[in-house]
Amino acid sequence: MNYSWRSDSQVSYYFRETDGRILGSVWQYVNNNTIWCSKILADEFPFTNSSDKHIGHYITQDSAKKSVEMYWLKEERTLLEEH
Repeated sequence: MNYSWRSDSQVSYYFRETDGRILGSVWQYVNNNTIWCSKILADEFPFTNSSDKHIGHYITQDSAKKSVEMYWLKEERTLLEEH
């Protein structure tokens, strides 16, 4: 799968290039120059409030982005059995 980042002035979005679906985001708290937050948006339908999952807080933007990338890398390599 092809994934990439797109940024606007305050938030960076991680998305799947094949269908354009946003899978995660990274942002910095307003008026705080040291804490970056990351979250993923579960790839499920229908999208509910529980689909929005915060991963954590980070010191740098790169480490926050890496947390989103690693989450989806792990999900891509995990084979789940459906009942």
